[in-house]
Amino acid sequence: MRGATIISIGNEILSGDIVDTNSAWLAKRLSAQGVAVEKIMVVGDDEEAICDAIKSCNSDFVFVMGGIGPTHDDVTREGVAKGVGNELERNEEAERKLKEKYSVSGLLLKMADMPTGSEIIENPVGAAPGFKIDNVIVMPGVPEEMRGMFAGIASLFRAEDAIKEEEWITTDKGEHEILEVLNESVKRFAEVQIGSYPYIDRNEEGGKRAYKSRIKLLSADTEALKRAKRWLEERIC
Repeated sequence: MRGATIISIGNEILSGDIVDTNSAWLAKRLSAQGVAVEKIMVVGDDEEAICDAIKSCNSDFVFVMGGIGPTHDDVTREGVAKGVGNELERNEEAERKLKEKYSVSGLLLKMADMPTGSEIIENPVGAAPGFKIDNVIVMPGVPEEMRGMFAGIASLFRAEDAIKEEEWITTDKGEHEILEVLNESVKRFAEVQIGSYPYIDRNEEGGKRAYKSRIKLLSADTEALKRAKRWLEERIC
């Protein structure tokens, strides 16, 4: 199964000014296509930090989001170029498209600068193009732009033989009540990945809080998935 690392760029994420919804969205889509997300990182708007993050990745794919606009703190392209060991240069195709489609000129043409050898990724929503260099895929941080761009390249990462199906079970019992059953299910159904996610239900009668659980089952074996779900439901629901 191929793996991916997701890197979100931005001081605004590290400071808590915005929530990184991009990583969660992308991880969900990659997982559904049979690509295992191995790591999610957040890096500030720092050229060297981005370079180091790229160099630290051993995944089949590295998705980088954010920092490819024209402003002073958009340094992702510089960091990626250093990380892959290529020079940063003006991509003629990207420059032409920016000029023709958006009448971009002057300092705004920074958005056409990419590591040598990059392939352009079309941006169907905004101006800044994404790019792919080696196994590194660079996209905008604006959610609508990132999602639109990924839709255009998603098929490149689809691994039919690794796609898994998922099932969910919701129970009114807390994790401490179903611990033994969960441990037994892991032993019985080795081909099924089982995760337990506790949550607090604040809508109980009288305003009381109640600890409940959601169980996620994931497997490429449909029949095993059904057996595991049925077995668990009989014991925790």
